[in-house]
Amino acid sequence: MIGRILTVAKREFAGYFDHATAYILLVIFLGINFYFYFQEAYLLGEASLRPMLSLLPWLLLFFIPAVCMRSFAEERNAGTLELVLAQPIQVVEFLLGKFLGVLFFLLVAMAGTLGIPLGLTLGADLQWGVVFSQYLGSMFLISALIAVGLWASSLTRNQVTAFIIGVTVSFALYLIGLPTVTLSLPGPLAAVAARLGVLGHFSNVARGVIDLRDVLYFAALGTAFLSLTYFSVMRERLSRERPAYGRLRVGVLGLVGIAIFAALAGGQVRGRLDLTPGKVYTLSPPTADLLGGVDDLVTLKLFQSAELPAQLASVGRDVDDLLRDLDATGGANVNLVRLDPDEDPDAREEAGRLGIRPVPFQILADDETSFQERYFALAVQYAGESQTIPFIRQTADLEYRLASMIRALTRSEHPTIGLLTGHGELSLDAGLRLARGRLALEYNLMEFRVDSTTAAVSDSIDVLVVAGGRMPLEPAAGEILSRFVDDGGSLFVLKSGVTVDMQARYAGPSFDPALDSLLQVRGLGIVPSMAFDLLLNERVQVPSGFGAVVREYPLWTLAQPASGHVIVDGVANVPIRFGSPLLVEVEDSTLVTPLLTTSDGGGRLATPLSIDAMQEWAAVIAPDGQLSEEDIAMETLALAYTQPGGGRIVLAGSSSFIHDETLSQSMSGLAGMVFFQNAVDWLAQDEALISIRSKDRAPPLLLFPNEWLPDLTRYGNLAGVPLLFVFIGVLRLARRRQVQQRSFTEGGALT
Repeated sequence: MIGRILTVAKREFAGYFDHATAYILLVIFLGINFYFYFQEAYLLGEASLRPMLSLLPWLLLFFIPAVCMRSFAEERNAGTLELVLAQPIQVVEFLLGKFLGVLFFLLVAMAGTLGIPLGLTLGADLQWGVVFSQYLGSMFLISALIAVGLWASSLTRNQVTAFIIGVTVSFALYLIGLPTVTLSLPGPLAAVAARLGVLGHFSNVARGVIDLRDVLYFAALGTAFLSLTYFSVMRERLSRERPAYGRLRVGVLGLVGIAIFAALAGGQVRGRLDLTPGKVYTLSPPTADLLGGVDDLVTLKLFQSAELPAQLASVGRDVDDLLRDLDATGGANVNLVRLDPDEDPDAREEAGRLGIRPVPFQILADDETSFQERYFALAVQYAGESQTIPFIRQTADLEYRLASMIRALTRSEHPTIGLLTGHGELSLDAGLRLARGRLALEYNLMEFRVDSTTAAVSDSIDVLVVAGGRMPLEPAAGEILSRFVDDGGSLFVLKSGVTVDMQARYAGPSFDPALDSLLQVRGLGIVPSMAFDLLLNERVQVPSGFGAVVREYPLWTLAQPASGHVIVDGVANVPIRFGSPLLVEVEDSTLVTPLLTTSDGGGRLATPLSIDAMQEWAAVIAPDGQLSEEDIAMETLALAYTQPGGGRIVLAGSSSFIHDETLSQSMSGLAGMVFFQNAVDWLAQDEALISIRSKDRAPPLLLFPNEWLPDLTRYGNLAGVPLLFVFIGVLRLARRRQVQQRSFTEGGALT
């Protein structure tokens, strides 16, 4: 059986490469894919296949029906289908052979895109586990759409008709899962449509997690349409009056029904393989340790309406997975309770007491827009106390949020974080509102001011934060902070060596003798110059006569983790705006660990200087027009220092990454918050949550070491790969034409 299937598959596969049409389709598919991928990928600056995967389903929507339309329609039209099936081969063997032949051809097309990840390795450390999952997910999608295409081809003798049917049915499978459709359906139907939609399952696999539910869905979809294809072929061989035809119809309908049931009920199946770096979609070991160490029962209450809006379907699935993992890991220490406030008045009353309210969602029904309220909240309860998430909008940091709540409720004492004030520093009410919300979950917060009566830092303060400051410290304040570190206290200094006037677009040096003295005796310092990075930086919008212009801004660096220190392990690039390089002259290098640095395209600029974003930065850095090693060098922007017999210091050359404005506006703002919280935890010697918080789902940044490599990667794929297929096609077709033109002798030998 397997031999006959492979024989048909080989015949089908080879048949594609015997016609110029196949090569034309391949070149069009690859050309469109490469063109739009590099347009978006280079704009985002990420080493990820996401731009390709967002376009791929829509390319396959037309590409696969075009490939499949000839499979049965051509056989029927030429009269060879009946001839083939008259041979000693079963219809199911013929069908599976056709399926595999088309699949092999389309896998060749996908193999042509491998130049993208290979090219990206020239500029980034690619996440190969995620790439493997993305290609596997693409194969699942391709297999399902092939089944649809074969079914469409089996219905007609006309290839164009088969193509139209294939595109229409595939588009319907795409469409039913989109919010445009689900928002207009009643709750139960919307949930069914969301589960039957192809794109939702494809996006789940493409993120780097192979979930058994998604595998089951694609297997069910393929089985359903292959069964319909089998019926379409067999019905022409059987009389409708014969019992065999009735049995065939019942059997196929049964298979299709089972497949649909499997696709819908597959949500109850558990099992997944997390291929992401650091397994960001898998419960962290510190979370398991936290649950195993509690002294009393932790109750997790999920307040969820039975009919969630379709746009929350994927979020709901992730929440369900996480809660099941927490329940299984916690064992007897965790009690998971699910409540529906819409149906249970007691649950609704309890939700109200916890400050949980339903959230309105816009619903389109009968051409009218209405609003329906739904619950989707979490509460963590321990020893009579509660903390809540009033509404779950996303799950990127849900594990950390729940773990921090559990830790806050179960620990008996909370360390105290003090923030120095009185010198124009960022404060809890001005500039640090977002940070305050995060820190308040785990620490006691207080402001600390030095005046004439202050002799020492308060004994209740475990970590003292100096966040910026427009004015220098008083000499007495510097001495108090120095003694605090000598006595075992921890100090977090976030301060730039430059002052910036945004209106004048000017930056000048900033000096703080007392703080400089505190750092200098320990071999540290803040250089009064401006750090820049020509390779890793943020983009800014600059007004111009033709509207806003987007430009790279080297003074807004994206600092990269410089070591495997626990503070930066797993942290993405941190936005350091108008930062200063740090000076390190410590005799014992083991006391200092660089945390954040510029890339190899970094350096420092002497102040005063203009900060106008429209400048030609190469000319600013090297006025003579020649960039040298003296102009370009990696600079340290943050470091960790451990004082022998004393406390700890984290020094950063800017406080911008924790400012509310940066956190809310920068695409990398979350990384700044994570770095800040990790540093505070390390200073407080409370590192339990660092690895959970540092889970980073963002792809690595794309950073080519040479200017010509991006063009090599782009045009090597955009032109090189299609031309390779053209070359192969020309050789194969020329060889085939040669063979066809040769005459045969009477004995059958070529002459």
